Amino acid sequence: MTHRNLSTLWLLIPGCLLVSSCSNGGAVSNASPRITSVPAQSATGGSTFSIDLSSYVSDREGATLTYSVTSGGGSFSGSTYSNTFDTMGAFDVAFAVSDGSKTENGTFTVTVESANFAAVREDSQGLLLLDTMTSNFLRVAGSTSTPSLAAGLTDGRLVYQIANGAGQQLWIFDPLTRKNTRVAAGESGDATYRAKTAADKIIYTTGTGNDLSLWFHNPVTGVSRDLAQGVLSSVTVLVNSAGIVFYEVGVNGQADVYGYDPDEDEVFAVGTATTDEQLQAVLGNGAVVFSRIGATGERDLFYYTIAGGLVEIAGTFGNVPDDDKTYNAYASGNQVVFTGDSGSAEEIYVWNPSNGQTYNVSTLNGAGAINAFAGLAAGDELVYTRYNGGADYDAYLYDIDSITTATLRNSTDNSNVLAVTRDGSTAWAFIRPGGSTSDLLAVSLIGSPSTVTWSAGGAVSTTLNVLGNGDVVALREDGTALNIFDASAGSFVGAITGTGLTFGGAGIDDGDFVYGATVSSQTDLNMWDASATATVAVSNATGDDTFQARTLDGTILFTRVTAPNTNQDLWVWNGTTATQLTDEDTAGLRHDHTVLGTFAGSR
Repeated sequence: MTHRNLSTLWLLIPGCLLVSSCSNGGAVSNASPRITSVPAQSATGGSTFSIDLSSYVSDREGATLTYSVTSGGGSFSGSTYSNTFDTMGAFDVAFAVSDGSKTENGTFTVTVESANFAAVREDSQGLLLLDTMTSNFLRVAGSTSTPSLAAGLTDGRLVYQIANGAGQQLWIFDPLTRKNTRVAAGESGDATYRAKTAADKIIYTTGTGNDLSLWFHNPVTGVSRDLAQGVLSSVTVLVNSAGIVFYEVGVNGQADVYGYDPDEDEVFAVGTATTDEQLQAVLGNGAVVFSRIGATGERDLFYYTIAGGLVEIAGTFGNVPDDDKTYNAYASGNQVVFTGDSGSAEEIYVWNPSNGQTYNVSTLNGAGAINAFAGLAAGDELVYTRYNGGADYDAYLYDIDSITTATLRNSTDNSNVLAVTRDGSTAWAFIRPGGSTSDLLAVSLIGSPSTVTWSAGGAVSTTLNVLGNGDVVALREDGTALNIFDASAGSFVGAITGTGLTFGGAGIDDGDFVYGATVSSQTDLNMWDASATATVAVSNATGDDTFQARTLDGTILFTRVTAPNTNQDLWVWNGTTATQLTDEDTAGLRHDHTVLGTFAGSR
């Protein structure tokens, strides 16, 4: 009895479906492109970042899609986005995708995790970070008082000091987050940076006078650990290769030596005698050397390792225990070079911690009462001088590794050793004779000494400039000539002459260096190109130029003062082209710029 009604309903249903499916001409409406979440991206500083977004975008109708950047910089080629970001930091990129009819918007974040930096002081009140890969600036501080670089950390953080009427402050700037944090904001007196570890922890003091507090600080967590109270203002802080911190604590007006192991969070005593103890050096094996006033008032030297404990250096060798001892240097085998002064004689010694043996170096080249440490080359070639009365000083060599000796110069005048250098296979001592100050002698320390002479025609400056590859740059005192000693070739390259010649600093490649010269009453900059054995102009445009630094990217930073302005604008030279980096600001003001230092950082 219901069949007819059901049949009627079944006949009506297809019609309803037909009406629904055929409305608006029978076509399904166009859908917008669909964007799924783009995961966070990372990039290397200074390089071009690219990402193909096609795998995160779809279109139901399969239409051809067009991509565009709406904010964050960069550009698209098809579905591939590319950009070189300014510097370290997190950058949000917004983009749009269109199918020609409808548009959908999306975002993603790119974190640049590395950068090479130069800390730049602006006038005497501002501090900037220049990314030397991209030539972009970050402002660290604006109106402060004489900002100074304390340290650059390996994760990119900048540790700096500022001075104001309330005392010296210590700050840390994180270029990744653009966050400035004041360290020890709640402590009274000065907050002073002292040292850092390889793990980017810093050590600082707070307070005034001879009642300082010593702190160990983690810039990541912001937590400081109090290491010691009653620290003297003369405190020395040293950190060894294992991150162990050594420091001095004042006790009854004299200093004791302590250590701190960050891994164990443990403070331990190193030297706590009743007489004054002072840190001297940490060695390559992690040992620390410190001095102690002995029983008769002499200064003794001690060697300490966590595994081996405390040993007096040369404590049983002849009359040395009674000598006043001065630490000089340490060799590649951690042998300690020191001078022992008995009151009537000064002698050079080498003490070997591996066997406890002591060598009196001075007696190996004949007798002489007064000997003075002059230098130690990287190949353990020890150079010293001996006083023979009047103005007579001779120069000698002792090779710690081969236990060989040589006379470098024996004359009746002063053998003034200005530098000792090594290039990896050869080593040299540079001597200016007292009787002929216009000569500079390069004396070989490898094999039988041979001498190469630069006759400068005028007094040679007693300040030599040693380059990273062991080459040496020497100048005449009057600034009219300079010469380059090629350590590997064993020869002077040839004098460069001019007026107002000054050494600037390291150049682009090994053996290169930048120097200043006065030309037409202004200072120009040039670079000695060692590979081409020729001079290249860095800047000879109108205005005085001043070398500032070689960047970690192999470019040269310098400042130029161009009349009628008197400010020092910052420029960069890449080996061929000089580019101005600073100019008047948005308020129309001009500023002086000084590079405080360079460092690299990565996360």
